[in-house]
Amino acid sequence: MATVILNHRVKDYKSWKANYDSDKPRRDAMGGTELAVGEKHDDPGMAYMIWQMPDTSALQQMMADPELQKIMAEGGVISVPEMIILN
Repeated sequence: MATVILNHRVKDYKSWKANYDSDKPRRDAMGGTELAVGEKHDDPGMAYMIWQMPDTSALQQMMADPELQKIMAEGGVISVPEMIILN
């Protein structure tokens, strides 16, 4: 089991969050548990997601999916995501 912290900058957090929420079935298919999603308190536009994952390979495959890249761009992601995996 691993804890995954993912962050990236977005144009507008509220718009990004609506787009993120609409992609929930893709995240559910990974088999993980979403622990938290939010905007950094002192850095508006910096979105964070924290998940508990039984296997990070599904997450890494999802992150490499060109369809997800398209969805992220449509949602206003403007930086390369940073992924931190804690064992």
